[in-house]
Amino acid sequence: MNTDYELIHRLTLEELAEVISDEDLVYLKTTIREDPEAFNVWFETRNILNEPDVKEFLERSRPVEMIFQATLKDKKRPGSWKFYLLSIAAIIMVGLCFFHFYYPPATRFPVPNNALANKDIRLELPGSGNINLSDNHDSVKVNDITIHHNGDSMTYVSATAPAGIATLTIPQGKDYKITLSDGSTVWLNSITTLQFPLSFTGNTREISINGEAYIEVAKSTKPFFVKLPGKMLQVLGTSFNVNTYDSNKVQVALVNGAVKVQDRILHPGQQLTYTSDQMDITTFDESALLGWRQGLYIFNNTSLSDIMKVIPRWFDKQVIMDNPAKGKSRFTGVIYKNEPVEHSLDILKATNDFDYYIQGDIIHIK
Repeated sequence: MNTDYELIHRLTLEELAEVISDEDLVYLKTTIREDPEAFNVWFETRNILNEPDVKEFLERSRPVEMIFQATLKDKKRPGSWKFYLLSIAAIIMVGLCFFHFYYPPATRFPVPNNALANKDIRLELPGSGNINLSDNHDSVKVNDITIHHNGDSMTYVSATAPAGIATLTIPQGKDYKITLSDGSTVWLNSITTLQFPLSFTGNTREISINGEAYIEVAKSTKPFFVKLPGKMLQVLGTSFNVNTYDSNKVQVALVNGAVKVQDRILHPGQQLTYTSDQMDITTFDESALLGWRQGLYIFNNTSLSDIMKVIPRWFDKQVIMDNPAKGKSRFTGVIYKNEPVEHSLDILKATNDFDYYIQGDIIHIK
């Protein structure tokens, strides 16, 4: 596809200004859906116009002659691409001064209180009850156990750790990191439960994961095992990701080292997917798979139905597909965990033919 990317810049600005023609809008949506580079141009143009310095630039009044002279400067000089975008935006502002040329802030719907869903990160210690880690405590001491907590991670020390299994539960919309007694580190995604002993006293190290986690295993003479629904992993190396959100399809992706599942051994860059009746090994995109650790869900040619599975976990909102046929539409893009859900929905909406509305804690796709 031979795409005029400067045209994509201009049409994106016209789209934001709501002055784009129906024909050009169809062309823009079709092009960014089919051409990944056009999508990047469209996406970056919208985002750059939301930066504070850009907003300030656009709100300044300028003589028309100065604006036009700015657009004639060499667009290849360092740093000029952003200024070129601003200049185009400013030209459009001259004729349409009542429009705002930045991505309008989405309406924010607060997460409603739900008595059935716990919103706090909780640690259950054997014989000691629950500790709410969402409270702002630098450290908590329970019996002989001292927990150091900084809001999104924890470590702990104990001279005489009690026997039994501790449980760490991460609710919707949050993620968390814990360092185990052997120095292994576990990053937990939303709606994930980790069960672990406070001290690995036997001949092996064993933890249990339900949800999604990225694990970096510390070296030791004791073998490390991860219990997943229906399977036990033996870790022969260091870094890997496990995903059990769908109990019928569990995934293990290896970044470094080696992992053994039954008689299968994974090597770096391989992902094993197993169901009740089969196991498949494929390659994976590390930046996309591990994007959740940076608050990103990166998807490529993914169905809307699969994308919408992330929304309840990250934003604590139920999704209802009023028009199930829309679920087959496919998208490439990013969902931002730290932005309002409307931000991501608007980006998805702009690249395909669907709409949505929100009622309380329910998102309707129509």
